[in-house]
Amino acid sequence: MPNRPGKQFIDNHVHIPPAQSNLLAGAIFIFVYILLFGFDANAQRSSLNRRLTISFFNISLRDALTKLSMQNDLPISFEPTQPGMEKTINKNFYDAQVADILRDLLQGTPLTWRYFAEEIIIVPATKSSTLSGHVIDAQNGEDLIGANIFVFQLNQSTSSNSYGFYSLTLPAGNYELLVSSVGYAAKRIMVTFTASDQSFNIQLEKKVSALREVTVTRKNGIDSLQPFAPAQQLQWDLLREQPFFKGEADVVKALQMQNGVVGITEGSSSLFIRGGNRDQNLILLDEAVVYNPAHLFGITSVFNPDALKNIQLYKDEIPANFGGRLSSVIDARMADGDDKAFRVKGGMSLLSARLSLEGPVVKERGSFLITGRRSIANLLNKDLDLYNLNAAYYDLNGKINYKLNASNRLFFSAYFGRDRVNADNGYLNKWGNKTATLRWNHVFNPKLFLNLSAIYSNYRNALNVNADSSAGMERWLTGIRDITVKGDFTYFKKPGNQMQFGFNSIFHLFIPGETTGANSYYSNIPRARASENALYFSQKISIGDRLRLLYGVRTSIFCNYSKRRLYDDFDPITEREHTNYVRFEPRLMLKYILCAHATVQFSYSRNYQYLQLVQSDELAFSSLETWIPSSAHILPQYADMYSLTYKRKYRRGSFSLGAYYKYMGNQLELQDHAQLISNPLIEDELRTGRSDAYGLELSTLHQFGKFRLAGCYAWSKVFRKIKEINNGKRYVANYDIPHAVKLSMSYQVNNSLQVNSYFTYTTGRPVTFPTGYFEQQGVRVPIYPGRNLDRMPDYHHLDVNIRYTLPVPLKNGRQWINTFIVGLYNIYNWENPLLYKINPQVGNDDLFEQQTFSGITPVFSYSFSF
Repeated sequence: MPNRPGKQFIDNHVHIPPAQSNLLAGAIFIFVYILLFGFDANAQRSSLNRRLTISFFNISLRDALTKLSMQNDLPISFEPTQPGMEKTINKNFYDAQVADILRDLLQGTPLTWRYFAEEIIIVPATKSSTLSGHVIDAQNGEDLIGANIFVFQLNQSTSSNSYGFYSLTLPAGNYELLVSSVGYAAKRIMVTFTASDQSFNIQLEKKVSALREVTVTRKNGIDSLQPFAPAQQLQWDLLREQPFFKGEADVVKALQMQNGVVGITEGSSSLFIRGGNRDQNLILLDEAVVYNPAHLFGITSVFNPDALKNIQLYKDEIPANFGGRLSSVIDARMADGDDKAFRVKGGMSLLSARLSLEGPVVKERGSFLITGRRSIANLLNKDLDLYNLNAAYYDLNGKINYKLNASNRLFFSAYFGRDRVNADNGYLNKWGNKTATLRWNHVFNPKLFLNLSAIYSNYRNALNVNADSSAGMERWLTGIRDITVKGDFTYFKKPGNQMQFGFNSIFHLFIPGETTGANSYYSNIPRARASENALYFSQKISIGDRLRLLYGVRTSIFCNYSKRRLYDDFDPITEREHTNYVRFEPRLMLKYILCAHATVQFSYSRNYQYLQLVQSDELAFSSLETWIPSSAHILPQYADMYSLTYKRKYRRGSFSLGAYYKYMGNQLELQDHAQLISNPLIEDELRTGRSDAYGLELSTLHQFGKFRLAGCYAWSKVFRKIKEINNGKRYVANYDIPHAVKLSMSYQVNNSLQVNSYFTYTTGRPVTFPTGYFEQQGVRVPIYPGRNLDRMPDYHHLDVNIRYTLPVPLKNGRQWINTFIVGLYNIYNWENPLLYKINPQVGNDDLFEQQTFSGITPVFSYSFSF
């Protein structure tokens, strides 16, 4: 049997500028290049790669093929009477590959060639056609993101994009498709590909019970439906019914139950993901950035459960179409609204009440969604006794969409939320997010899809300061506003080969901190303006039966064109700053299918972050946030992330084991005792350094009849080394949580009754306790050792609840679905410390005062839909 070397390429080079990437990133991309081209499945064929010199003088194609075969000992098979064999060939070939000779000989004929079992076979050319459309929910017409479409005859698959669009290009013939999506029953479809392109929307029904997952295997034992996507897609229909504090369903709390995600304190909406800081997560709502996802300082989040349809978490490898953050992307999509019938949803917990309306604008062509939510309890006054506070929040979501025709669709969505916390002493804090997204979906042809978006995001925080000062009260304002234009193209070349490319431009306005007081000019932090632009390309391809590759590159360009304030003999001088950064961000994900139910996956990504959050780390939840851009003095943060994951499915569940390492450069931290408010020289309070994080994660899921157990354990470490902090020595980060255990258990008694339990345990977060104190004018002044040498007590709690569903038939044939949840939060009444306050009064035996969040708390929620 002859050898089969790889295809050779001449004068092709891969150039990675050394200033924009490191040596490892270059090596990875050279590896991808070799993988794509040096080991192409079509390239490993010696007969086709042989180079020949041969001439044909006025002979038929039939005779030319015979001569090519006989003179060069090439195994060529063909039917002499096939149409096109009478074509006259008169051409010379010098040192040409056999594949190129065949392509030239067969040009203009209805023939092509196939290579099978080391033999070249001349066959009639079959014209391919494309089937395209959307995968949608059969009940309400919602687009389904990431649905898998598998072709049995070819053992190949594709998936719907982030807007539900799919495309399949296949030779004419009859095919059986299997379509599946998380939370939906898999569906088999017989389709006929003809000579012309077709459009077809695939409808899936939601699962009504825990059905066994469909697995398709070939004779070689390979699972053909192994999903290949960097996102962890959360099944929101189930998570939205999982109650947390006081019965409130919450996206952020559901995310904190995932492996590799911690909140570090009870009642916090901060997310620390795989060693990243809280500002290193890109949180999106219908593509708009949400800078502060918290209501009530983090006790619940800004995401109304009735307004959402899909949540995706990217923590292994961030795709090239996302950028600007180092640790993760949380992509939340609002529901489009039912385009077939009017529906009403609502409910309440001990924390809030909500109501939503949805229905068709024009049946099956357009729909709308309106949701509202408001707090109904003065939570902070009773459960968080830091101050005598009165707190309230509300939020509104709206969305409308309309199909202009088969190729064009418009969407508009908006969010508005506000929090207000005030006290009798004049303390007042108001904050909130506003977002709006206008999207246009356009299908250029059955293979090429475009989403064009114009996005607005605005976060503001107003805090009354100096409430008890003789100078009078002032309002301290911080915020950030974004205007974004982005375009995302998806090209479906063929099953197993999908490309994405596009652009993104963001225009930032930063309000780091300002007031309207008498000395505001001297105390305000100057506003800043910057633009963040990017071009990206990525490709997802299948290489043979076992190997899947997703690679991409993102080129980001950041421009800071702010006015800087300098001081000459304490007099301010303003000058304009122009600072530009261009960075190269490679991404790679490799997945190898070991056997029918087991895979191993490696991923690498380099990410840059040009926005920095300046905030004290003393308390995990706070609405006072100061965002500043990279500048001549503040270099962009960057991170190199590596992960390796093994996953296995079995009859009654699944198991995964992963490891990761992350190196982060140009990390910022405030120096000790820094002042945030009324400090125009805030940049001088920042110190830079590096951080590294690593960990192991184990997850398992078991289904035993009516009992379901999901558990995860994570071991991790996070270190920082910052100049002039901790004497320049390495120290554990404030969010270093070495051990985390999370368990979720449920028992389905019958179709209406379900018992659930959730347990969480984490190591206490690092803190800096004083080792002693000295007295000055009757006040204790603490003395601190090195940073983060102590820890809070370990954090844990157990929750139990019962869920009961009561459907009530209506006259029109529909049902009023009622769902009641009752239970207990922190059932064994463990007091998890939230913080320690130093008692400054001399003579008091207690140096610290411990503040806890909440002990045992009742859980109640009611929801309905009809």
